[in-house]
Amino acid sequence: MDNINQIIKNHLNSNTAFYAYRLPESNDVHLNTIASVSPFDLTFLDAPQTTNGFVMYPFDTTTEPAWFFSNHETTVISQKKVTTDSTDYSPGKANPEETHDFYDYSKQFAAMQQALTKGEVEKVILSRALPVNKNLIPALPVIFEHLLVRYPKAFVFMVSTPQTGIWTGASPELLFSGQNGTCTTVALAGTRTHDAAYKSWTQKEIEEQGLVSNFIDNALNKFNITDYTKNGPEISKAGNLTHLKTTYIFDSPPSFKLAQFVKALHPTPALCGEPKTKAMHLIRSIEKHNRSYYGGFLGPIGTNNSQLFVNIRSMKTEAMHSTIFVGGGLTRRSSLHSEWNETILKSQTLLSVINKL
Repeated sequence: MDNINQIIKNHLNSNTAFYAYRLPESNDVHLNTIASVSPFDLTFLDAPQTTNGFVMYPFDTTTEPAWFFSNHETTVISQKKVTTDSTDYSPGKANPEETHDFYDYSKQFAAMQQALTKGEVEKVILSRALPVNKNLIPALPVIFEHLLVRYPKAFVFMVSTPQTGIWTGASPELLFSGQNGTCTTVALAGTRTHDAAYKSWTQKEIEEQGLVSNFIDNALNKFNITDYTKNGPEISKAGNLTHLKTTYIFDSPPSFKLAQFVKALHPTPALCGEPKTKAMHLIRSIEKHNRSYYGGFLGPIGTNNSQLFVNIRSMKTEAMHSTIFVGGGLTRRSSLHSEWNETILKSQTLLSVINKL
């Protein structure tokens, strides 16, 4: 994959705006320089697509704008077929009680748990922003290559533009896929390590995944979509972790408005909570960091084809430091140390690659 490495290196060195991605279980890596940048509104999804491009949508549109990047030049490189996610990682050990991060996290957890106990919300996502105080920009081409190899079932991406900064990740979560009238969305929630994946899932994990599934069931019903295939929940492997996943497939009805459907989905209870409005208010008032594009969605869109993925297992890279974003879903059954450890495990998607360099 020397060509992929060299192309990304050249773009970063020359400050060329570009995006690169590989769809799940695909061999093809798309590397695209950007012809133009324009603000993105969801109604764009319902307009006839004459230009292929890429959308970058934030978690919270009150803090960041959404963008559409149209293609200038596209290079597609076929990589060697990889059939299974690698589990070769070294999670490391942490003593959370002795860290300042854990102290802040525990206070935020307590505030959200209070709202859950009162019944103000059924679920809310608490995220963390982990600093990596190194200049990772020279290493990004290699990091991207490692993500391609380690996570063949993920949407692996890198976006570098003046508008968004540099974002890199390997997302296991599809928000929406539309190809020639066939639509797919998923409910992904509940997190375990591989060694615990096939034991009985806890009531908390089952309820957490059920909240996301019920949310999508209701969204489909609101759009009068009753003829759909629902598969799951089933165990889904994502690098060093496993999740419970339910997949929904349906044919797009004649009056279907993709913009309204995506607006109804985003952000799902897997990234925000339920009810959405109250969970969003909690996140805005309790979390100290701006999620920016973490928890938003991104992906290629074009004629009769939209592939939108949730921006998770990702990091933003700046000149002398990077920020890895991780989060977990809290319910009334959540425990502080369990949720904290889950964020540590999720951070390994990127840290296990960074630490190997």
